[in-house]
Parts: sequence; structure tokens; C-alpha cells
Amino acid sequence: MMQGNEADWHYVPLNNSFGQSVNNVFYATFGSQKAFVKVNASPLLASISQVGLTPKIIWTKRNSNGDMLTAQSWVDGVVLAATEMGDMQVNQTLATLHHSKMLVEAFKKFGNDVTTPRQLVDKLHRHAHRSLIQNSYLLHALTELRDATPRFDAQHAVVVHGDVNHHNWLKNDHSGKIYLVDWDTVALSDAFVDVAHLLSHYIAPSQWREWLEYSGYRVDEETFVKIKWYGTLSFLKQINENLWSDNLQAANLEILGLRNFCDIFK
Repeated sequence: MMQGNEADWHYVPLNNSFGQSVNNVFYATFGSQKAFVKVNASPLLASISQVGLTPKIIWTKRNSNGDMLTAQSWVDGVVLAATEMGDMQVNQTLATLHHSKMLVEAFKKFGNDVTTPRQLVDKLHRHAHRSLIQNSYLLHALTELRDATPRFDAQHAVVVHGDVNHHNWLKNDHSGKIYLVDWDTVALSDAFVDVAHLLSHYIAPSQWREWLEYSGYRVDEETFVKIKWYGTLSFLKQINENLWSDNLQAANLEILGLRNFCDIFK
């Protein structure tokens, strides 16, 4: 049982993947007790924790500023390397997430609507960095996405994480269990939001068929249309985020990745 008032805990801001301090996530200690604390986390986090996809929630409380603090069990572990994203636990975690009817119902209870492919690409366009719009190759890719959104039946929407970058996967040093963390981008949408990001960034094209079959997806023309569309979207989102963070090296690596990804479908 966690004890101690809010003032008793000592909070240390954690860094993001670029080594920058983030003001809404903390490593918290109280005596020998340790926790990962998030400020104003997704209200769906409790349900996600209950399913076992993310570290267990141990307490929640509102601070003097009116913000909600959510503390999760501290996991002694390491972030997955890009080369480790082929671990079958990653498949299994996404399958559990995407097939959970309970999470869909929990998400709907918070009054959130389904996010369509068109809404995803329009959001990217609205928040696009000037350098992305001024780059003819990237603007062409973005325009193509807006002109050819894939078919999507809202009745088949599932809960998606929305950012399955390898930095958001944590492996427990002791048990070997892999957790998916940082649920700020969680949405009710097409499973290929997550699937295509994973395939486009971490899985060799020669292994796509095996990955899809293992995960229970049909291997047909429509599936590959979705992989191309959502994969391109994921590259453009990563490029845009890196541009806004002034991380030009990372942005250029993503642009190269996008070019190589698009070449697969020629």
C-alpha cells in the first residue's frame, strides 16, 4: 500500500527521447517506494493498466493546482531498441489492445468519437511545420494522402496507441515482460495506425506477410494499401515532430526512411 501525502513525495522530472526534460512526467520516491507519475494522464489509462498492457496504477490524486496525478509501478527496465521491435511480445501486446472490446467500451464512456483516416491527415496538415510544407517531396506525399484516404468502417474501430515508436516500449529487467507506455495519443481508430507504423519502421518487408498472418490480419491488396497509407502518415508525423523539435538529423533520417518505404510499393 502506497503511503504519504503529496508533499511527502519527491518528484524528479524525466527526460524524453531527445534528452529534454518533460514537465508532466516524474520519477517519484517516498522512502523506499518508487513510482512513475504522470500529470493529467489519459482517463483510459486505468482500463489499459487493468488489461496489463502498461505498468499497474498504484494511486491517483489531485494536487493543489487541480491537476490529476497518476502513479504507476516503477519498472526497472530499458527502452526497447529499434532492433528489438520484432519481439513477439510486441505483436501480442498490440493484438490484446486492438481486440479488447472492454477498452472500446471504456473509451466510448468518456465521450470520445472515432478518429477517421481523413481526420488524421487533416490534423497533420493543420499542424504541419513550415519546412514540411515548403519541401516539394513531403508536400506531395501529404497531398497524396489527403487525396486517397483508405476505406474505413467506423464500426470496426479499435483502441489504438497512436505512437508505437520503440521509445514507448519498456522491457522489465527482471521478468522480461514488455509494456507499452505514454498513452497521450490513444484514440479510437483503425488498427493500422499502429500496425503500419510498426511494419514501416521496424519490420523488414520480407517479413510482413509472416507478421500479419501471426497477428491475425488478412494478407490481401486492401491490407497493403493500408500499410502504404498509414505507413506514409507515420513517417510524415515523425518528420513533423522532429522539425518542431529542431532535430533536423532525425527529420532527415525519417525522410530517407520514407523514400525507402515508398520504393517498396513501386
